[in-house]
Amino acid sequence: MSVVGYILSDLPPTTEETGECMKITMDDAVTQFIKGKFGDSMMTTGWMLVVSTAEGALAGAPNGFVMVHNEGLPQHTQLGLLQSGLNSITHAQMFEWLGGRRPEPPPF
Repeated sequence: MSVVGYILSDLPPTTEETGECMKITMDDAVTQFIKGKFGDSMMTTGWMLVVSTAEGALAGAPNGFVMVHNEGLPQHTQLGLLQSGLNSITHAQMFEWLGGRRPEPPPF
């Protein structure tokens, strides 16, 4: 797992047969993003999104986070995804600090 910067406007437009824009589900957005970034042969088996948050209405409010995942993703898989992401970021920072070449993200 690697950290990915993405803009929602980069998603291909989704329209109904009438030509009106339709809402896209998070599952569809993630699947479209993965296929667009890594190829049509990629299949999304699970996803988890961790977002940093802060309460904007309170001065000096602590930062927090929100986790969202696809429906039915078991807790042990959620923990595995989080651990993989943490390991990926840790290793990338270590290689950058050591001045070596950054390793490619794993193919999953």
